[in-house]
Amino acid sequence: MDDQVSIAQRIAFLERELERMGSAAEDAEQGLRDNPTDAGASRRLSALYALANETWADIQALRERQGRSYRLIRYDSTMDAAWRQALV
Repeated sequence: MDDQVSIAQRIAFLERELERMGSAAEDAEQGLRDNPTDAGASRRLSALYALANETWADIQALRERQGRSYRLIRYDSTMDAAWRQALV
């Protein structure tokens, strides 16, 4: 059961990060529309898309591991902070 809880927490964390990446991508897309010749903006946007694709693949893999019996995700701000700290 603890493994299932851990998987659910990781999925929740990754989904929030994916949402944040979406906001960053929107900003980068606007920057690229404002200056289409900015190679740096184009690279940043490509990197965001690549990271978002990897994150989505990770979410899907975790959902497969989770199985059908445990689909409830409980948000725990303490655990979220711990995951963020682990990334630093």
